[in-house]
Amino acid sequence: MAVGTLGNIVFSVSDNKVLTPSSLSQTVGSNWSVHDNIGGKQKVEYMGPTLRVLNFDMKISAELGVRPRKTLQELEKMAEGSEAHMLVIGGKPVGENPWRLVSLSEEWGSVLNRGELISASVSVSLEEYV
Repeated sequence: MAVGTLGNIVFSVSDNKVLTPSSLSQTVGSNWSVHDNIGGKQKVEYMGPTLRVLNFDMKISAELGVRPRKTLQELEKMAEGSEAHMLVIGGKPVGENPWRLVSLSEEWGSVLNRGELISASVSVSLEEYV
């Protein structure tokens, strides 16, 4: 059963495949300007919302039915590319705008004698694309 998507990455849970984001966190804020005022307190002016930032981790494992190298290559392509993608979880978009993958941190786990990657962990950082 599909849990969600980010570009070509499909988050899913089934009898033969598990690939889901974990530790998902989002930062939301606003921009303010502070103006000096001679002889008085500074004035503060609301400028608008900041770009949202979203982070999550993922365990990628062949034992869970996912091809780690293929999945890592797709994530790397997104990190180095120029496209933004909608993040959908539970059939609903996360945020109003697409997201660009700004940072990907990989940690390789088990590797077999012919270089076949069995497991990896990734930390993904997305930024809202407006």
